[in-house]
Amino acid sequence: MVEEQLKALAQLANSDDNVDERELRLIFRIGEAHGMSRDEIQQIVDDPGQLGDLKSLSEDDKFEFLYSIIQLMKIDDEIFNEEVLYCQKIATKLGYGLGAVMEMYPLVHKNIVLRAEKQQLKRKIQQFLQ
Repeated sequence: MVEEQLKALAQLANSDDNVDERELRLIFRIGEAHGMSRDEIQQIVDDPGQLGDLKSLSEDDKFEFLYSIIQLMKIDDEIFNEEVLYCQKIATKLGYGLGAVMEMYPLVHKNIVLRAEKQQLKRKIQQFLQ
């Protein structure tokens, strides 16, 4: 799951043709937290390729995937239409209805993760799984 997640994050980071250092830090932090080497992560950043099937992921993995995508979109303090559309595309690939991104957007923090708040959001967003 983590490789697909990093591919999606790399694609999103590249969507505005300007990969911000904060975006890269988040990508590397997620990859390293899952035991990937910096070289493996850099290879995905350089050439993310195509995403595989995401609907077979567990509900927990789907939520984490979408949460990280929205977090990356917000991390550089600039939101572009291409980024929002990409997040909605990923939400659909994960099996979420289109309202999931807009429901999550104001509750995802760009730099911090509050566990209790994240768990509450996870329960709330389950209604959007199709």
